[in-house]
Amino acid sequence: MNIAPRKVLFAVSTILIAGFSASFGQPLIHGNEQAINVIITVFSILAGFLVAIIAILGDPTLLPPGTWRAAEVQREKLVRRLVGYKWLFLLYLITLALAFTSLLFKDHYPTITVWIEIAYLFFGTCVFICSLRLPEWLMKLQEERIDAMIEHRRKQDGIGGE
Repeated sequence: MNIAPRKVLFAVSTILIAGFSASFGQPLIHGNEQAINVIITVFSILAGFLVAIIAILGDPTLLPPGTWRAAEVQREKLVRRLVGYKWLFLLYLITLALAFTSLLFKDHYPTITVWIEIAYLFFGTCVFICSLRLPEWLMKLQEERIDAMIEHRRKQDGIGGE
């Protein structure tokens, strides 16, 4: 298995930033219902947006025209990306569930609430940082689709590929 150093650096940096944010952010969020509501609202919107993206990208009519082999190659790439989006979506839901749980526990279990707040700040920061790359991923996917369409049209017109 070949692991890209850039991806490892991104993952380690994300975890360190999230740990720092969770540790130092927890006292700021504790008892601050407005801040908690902002987090819940933001992640609810992101989750809805991601569901729409998954639904659109999963539409088989968006596979490029051409041979079944070309469609199969695109399908494999698309499935890998959809799996990544699925994990991002699940992390959104985990963040929302932890934030909601902290609201339920705050009056009865104050010690547990502190740890839940740390957990949702950690997950929330991780998933937010990962979400910053979402436009890049979507742009790359669209570029690949456009390139596949151009290549298909070239073949239809009898022009060789590069």
